[in-house]
Amino acid sequence: MEKKEKKDQFVIAYIADFEQTDTVLSYAVHMAQMLQKGMILLHICDPKYSSLSPDEAEPKLQQLRDKTISFFNFHFSISYAALKGETAKVIDALPTLLGAVVIVAQADAHARRSNALSSRAILKNFSGSKTAFLVAQEPLNDPSRMKEIAMSLDFKKESKDKFIWSSYFPRFGGSRMNVLYYDYKDEFLRSKWYANMTQLHKLYNGLNISFEPHIIESKSTYMDVNALRYASEKGYGMLIAVTTKEKDGLEFFVGVQEERTIVNKERIPILFLNPREDLYVLCD
Repeated sequence: MEKKEKKDQFVIAYIADFEQTDTVLSYAVHMAQMLQKGMILLHICDPKYSSLSPDEAEPKLQQLRDKTISFFNFHFSISYAALKGETAKVIDALPTLLGAVVIVAQADAHARRSNALSSRAILKNFSGSKTAFLVAQEPLNDPSRMKEIAMSLDFKKESKDKFIWSSYFPRFGGSRMNVLYYDYKDEFLRSKWYANMTQLHKLYNGLNISFEPHIIESKSTYMDVNALRYASEKGYGMLIAVTTKEKDGLEFFVGVQEERTIVNKERIPILFLNPREDLYVLCD
């Protein structure tokens, strides 16, 4: 493992499969350049998903680092680490272990359920993550798409967990934030949604940035499924979503919405945040 600067934050490029790296690298480079942070290429030597030992993985990571520097013309610090252990436990420890502020991973719709790139494995291994994790299905070939970012906003208190991260894209990336929401008819739900929207306005006004509100149709049980459909129609480059914390009766029977969005037919990457008090955010 290469030495890194202490008390700094890094974008982690989670390399689960050395045969598929372009997707993770393209988005990790974009996030690192936007946030002006260094990057760490990470492979987790977990026998459940990888047959490599740390000694075998490190030369591969070094070659990948050299490729990233030359191909992407990457000027920030870039290091690598091959860590041995259970994937979920390593990911949970990344904020303190490697100074992670966001982790970039790839999902493959064709991966077997036991593969680290499967949606099932990603949701399981990142369920306790203290950092945001960006999941993409294909490389970022057109960075201009990232100038339009979407965030869904409903009446749940967990919606507020997305506000800080949503502000980073207009603040540091010059992106336009598009806030997608329902036209609630129920007065109780509308009042709770309005409280969330008011708080978002207050945060953005304080940062001297703005967002574009959009009412979306409710064609699916899941709001983020509808948000992805709308984002695809408008050509947005990413959706910011929060994972399900408090499951109601419906979710116990049919599952949580991220099971249907992490691998989506629109192929839109999603920046997920787990709703928790100790979520790591950018030190700026």
